[in-house]
Amino acid sequence: MRAILRGFLLSAVSLTGSQRRRRRDELRLHSAQAHAAVSVAQLAAAVAGMVSVCELRQPAARDGGSGGDRRMGAVLASAAALVATVCAEAAETGGANRARVASAVRAGRESRSPAELLALTATAATSLRGAAALRIRAADIRGIGGDGNFSVSIRASIQKGTTLRVCLPCGRVRVRTAAIFLKGGTVVLRLGKKLLLGTFATHKDYEVLAVSGGGGEGGGGGGGGEAAADGRRLFPLSLSTPGGATVQLLFEHQAHCKAWAASVEGMLSEQKFKHPGP
Repeated sequence: MRAILRGFLLSAVSLTGSQRRRRRDELRLHSAQAHAAVSVAQLAAAVAGMVSVCELRQPAARDGGSGGDRRMGAVLASAAALVATVCAEAAETGGANRARVASAVRAGRESRSPAELLALTATAATSLRGAAALRIRAADIRGIGGDGNFSVSIRASIQKGTTLRVCLPCGRVRVRTAAIFLKGGTVVLRLGKKLLLGTFATHKDYEVLAVSGGGGEGGGGGGGGEAAADGRRLFPLSLSTPGGATVQLLFEHQAHCKAWAASVEGMLSEQKFKHPGP
């Protein structure tokens, strides 16, 4: 009886600690996303402010077409102001305090020098990278957090898409939203890219011919073992596409990588069964 109670208490304490860590990571992610949104809003406001004060027209004595240049300047200033407004609203929607957003936008509009604009650009880029790294970590933790619902969670994340580091066929490592699904008898990898805090998004599809790796020891095809990016140990999953190109999905947890590998192999097997080759 004591052993049963001890096991129950230990599991309860472990679960409480896990939930506390998950809650802390979620708060850190929320704070980082809000900070990144404010940084982008300030940068957009700075661009709008600089465009509005720039003289885009030539003196009338030199150029008789100053009216067209003046109209172009007005159009550019209006477009930049619209982008700044959208970014500010996105920052507030993301949880940033309205007074904080207003202060950042006001400071951005007062920026005039190229050095200030360069500093704001660097700050926004750093904030976005930090938020993306925390989002990847949170997605990995959610993927391996539930023992009983692990496979269901992984399957859902594969179909709907999750944020991962991806090594593109050109060799560059980028953060993308990756989803894998069956479409018309073909296994498709869709890599999405969000712009302006998700206001716009683009995607590119790849046909998946084979999968290798899965975080196993000494996997074939260059897909096993480990990789590194930004000083982190990662587990690559290699997906072969037509033309000999390879796309690698990079995971922080080996269990997550293995689950994706198993799901993709299942899709490929299902594809071959339903659509056998000649």
